[in-house]
Amino acid sequence: MEKREPKDLTNYERRFEEDPSSFNDFQAMDYVRELKNQGRTDEAIEVGKTFLQVGEGLTGYINQYCYALYNKFINIDESQIAEKEDLFFGIVDEIASLCKQEKYSPLEAAINKATKYVMSKTPVNYKKLSELLDQLDVQTLSVEPFVNNAGKEYESKKEKWYRLKVRCSFELGDYKQCVEYANMAFAQPIKWHYNNSNWVKYYRASSLVKLERYEEAENEFLSLGNRIPNVDSFDVLYDLYMNTGKEKDAYTNLIYKFFTSGYDPKQLSLYEKVLEMVKKGKNPEVIAIANAFVYKLNEELQQNTSDYEITDEYKDLDSSTLYDRLYNQLMEHLDSYIERYEGKVVYYNNDKQFGSIYQEDDDNLFFRQSDYIYDEIVEKRDVVEYSVMKTFDVKKQRPTTKAILLKTLYEDISY
Repeated sequence: MEKREPKDLTNYERRFEEDPSSFNDFQAMDYVRELKNQGRTDEAIEVGKTFLQVGEGLTGYINQYCYALYNKFINIDESQIAEKEDLFFGIVDEIASLCKQEKYSPLEAAINKATKYVMSKTPVNYKKLSELLDQLDVQTLSVEPFVNNAGKEYESKKEKWYRLKVRCSFELGDYKQCVEYANMAFAQPIKWHYNNSNWVKYYRASSLVKLERYEEAENEFLSLGNRIPNVDSFDVLYDLYMNTGKEKDAYTNLIYKFFTSGYDPKQLSLYEKVLEMVKKGKNPEVIAIANAFVYKLNEELQQNTSDYEITDEYKDLDSSTLYDRLYNQLMEHLDSYIERYEGKVVYYNNDKQFGSIYQEDDDNLFFRQSDYIYDEIVEKRDVVEYSVMKTFDVKKQRPTTKAILLKTLYEDISY
């Protein structure tokens, strides 16, 4: 393919010097475009500025002029942007004020560059980020995922816009708007990538808490489970229950987390919550063991122990041994902290190790063998003691409950 020779702009230059207002729409666009394409960016910008002042009725050159601005002031290294940040955002605003969101327009490219720059900073200026996003018409953004040359698929422009706008609304404390943006996002024909949809749900649920719409928030957090990186749904639900007068629900989740986590020094914050819980009970032995356990764990981690107590009885024991003692004592006195129920096992699948407990006025209650407090052989007709925890049925896409912390009381056989 032959290389295109640069267009001779002598006539345009002479005419521009004589009377810039004499250009028609095509001539103005052609002149600015050729200057830009020939690398004469500064001249393209100056000519474009002149047409803005004297070229009444001219519009075709505007995208070419703004692309020249983009090349000179926007599409540059972040270090260069940081040196003249006000100029950078001023040019972004100028492009946004002049260009429409259409093909061959630099508007989306300029906003994308600016949002990327804002998000690279610590802390992120969410007010600025939100203002940048508002300069785009989300309804015209593409829902088609971006695919790179290697065939890897990434989020679409519309998916990215909603993901960022939901986050901005939450961080700025506009919780009602956050929920509305999230609802709008899920009404779109968007193909969600990575954890984007889960993050949108997370900020929506967190906003629902702020709006005191607790039941909706609880259901959302239950559905999320632990699918959010670095966010423990247990902690979220624990705080939600504790702050809404559902202390026993909070403690049920707390003890279940204690039960499933096992001994792990990294779970110190969990054990501290357990200590606070048992302090509210009336069993001095459990309180003493919990205190000693947290004391020893802090000591072994070389952390401050002044907030905790340890009696001579436990001073020579390590934290692992104390954990075992606390586990046994806590499981023996569960009814002091959480609701306990009795029921009969009416179904059990030994291969899959799950079953159900009869409930008179409701569906049978699901359980897993792994949620027994002690390693027991499970049989149909066993009468068991258990607690109930809210969870989420992924198949039916609705909140539900399951039996946890089970132990067999006796076998109910009718002769």
